[in-house]
Amino acid sequence: MRFYRIFMYKHLGPAFSLLALAALPVCAADINTFSFSSGMNCNGVWKLPDTGQALCYNASGQSACPVSGFPGQDAQYTPAAVQMSYTVLNPVGISSVTVDNVTGLMWVTNPQTDAGFKDMQTWESALTSCTVTLNGMAYGGYTDWRLPNVSELMSIMDYGKASEPYINAAAFPGAVSYYYWASTSWGLDPFNALFVPFGPGGVGYNDKTNSVYVRCVRGGP
Repeated sequence: MRFYRIFMYKHLGPAFSLLALAALPVCAADINTFSFSSGMNCNGVWKLPDTGQALCYNASGQSACPVSGFPGQDAQYTPAAVQMSYTVLNPVGISSVTVDNVTGLMWVTNPQTDAGFKDMQTWESALTSCTVTLNGMAYGGYTDWRLPNVSELMSIMDYGKASEPYINAAAFPGAVSYYYWASTSWGLDPFNALFVPFGPGGVGYNDKTNSVYVRCVRGGP
């Protein structure tokens, strides 16, 4: 299987302005109706969730924050309104869902056990599993499940974890330190699609005929 590392999630330096978002109050998704508006949360905007990164670095390696000569590091961006926060509903049974309280997206909590996706799948199979299989069974009571795009999948990556997989284990039990398909095709080759590895982090691309893991989402654009 080919694996290509492309880029890390994000770097928030001084030139990246999120002042308007940081000023917003902490607000969870509407867990009564789960009425999404183009992926916006209940504040009416799409908030960029924090990466969870808590370490700063200098030219030699890890260093206490702040680092002289290396300003604006990701670990210095910690507004409460965008810290990772999840709500797990129906934690027992085959309809468990995890709601991201920052973005408002709803995820299948454990695809391997809750949705029956026990094996890795090709990209086409992953699309079918989310849009046909889950919607056909009205998983969790909803019929608008889909394969997440690469930005949505990266939004649940937790770079603050000390060990793999880099994801909240309580909100996403059963997650593995391997690749998960994104719906996003690789722009330079339509026979490849992007994936997010919850082990090394970052983003890669792979031939759509190869098999990796699947996690479905609803809500958003």
